[in-house]
Amino acid sequence: MSTYQEERIPFPSPWRLVKELRLRRPPWWLVALLLLVVIGTWIPLTLIYQARQQTSRLPRIHFFHDMDHQPKFGPQAAHPWYVDGRSMRQPIEGTIARGMLEHDQEYLLGYVTLDGTRASSPTRFVATLPERLSADSNLLNRGRERFGIYCAPCHGVEGAGNGPINQAAMALKEGKWVAATNLMTQMIRERTDGQLFQAISDGVRSMPSYRSQISVRDRWAIVAFVRELQQTLPVAAEPQEASSTASASASTTPATVP
Repeated sequence: MSTYQEERIPFPSPWRLVKELRLRRPPWWLVALLLLVVIGTWIPLTLIYQARQQTSRLPRIHFFHDMDHQPKFGPQAAHPWYVDGRSMRQPIEGTIARGMLEHDQEYLLGYVTLDGTRASSPTRFVATLPERLSADSNLLNRGRERFGIYCAPCHGVEGAGNGPINQAAMALKEGKWVAATNLMTQMIRERTDGQLFQAISDGVRSMPSYRSQISVRDRWAIVAFVRELQQTLPVAAEPQEASSTASASASTTPATVP
């Protein structure tokens, strides 16, 4: 470096070099702007925390409905369009729910109807189990299990009509309870499998319908188990009220079997 260059560009001292390399203090408006931005980011977090900690009668904000909110009437709600004022309508007579179409009447109903007759007027009950079922060990075990759940409380474990519910109701002696039928009597043994199946499906006397609680296959399994009990247990004596009405019940329609 020449003398001229040394005079024009003197070598900086260490203190000057450090001072020049030190960052300058930012202006106050830039500091204030950054501070506002940082504080502004806290506002959404505060609102979210407040929304999660408080309760409200209004529904939450739903950006994507996904059919969660639909214009519809709830159960038992009123509807001004109909004379009866009910929004819940009965299905059209003759319609069948999706997946419930069954062409085999013997399997589904336990009886066969003639063409054009109503299902409430059966013409011929099925004598034995439908062809698609076989009284094997699996079906009998299933019937024993279902019988113990739905039938034994009234009819007893062996079908003798001495279940705990029947005994408790008879002990009250209020005259409102119809005694459970002894399934080991000769009258019940002479019933066809279809009649027993129909009694389980539609109910009889004070016995309610179990169509919605027990599937079709399980109802046939119960019938098969009852037949198994009748083969292993002796014939029970007919109750007095049954013997006096046996002739009258024989002349009734098959849909009203006891």
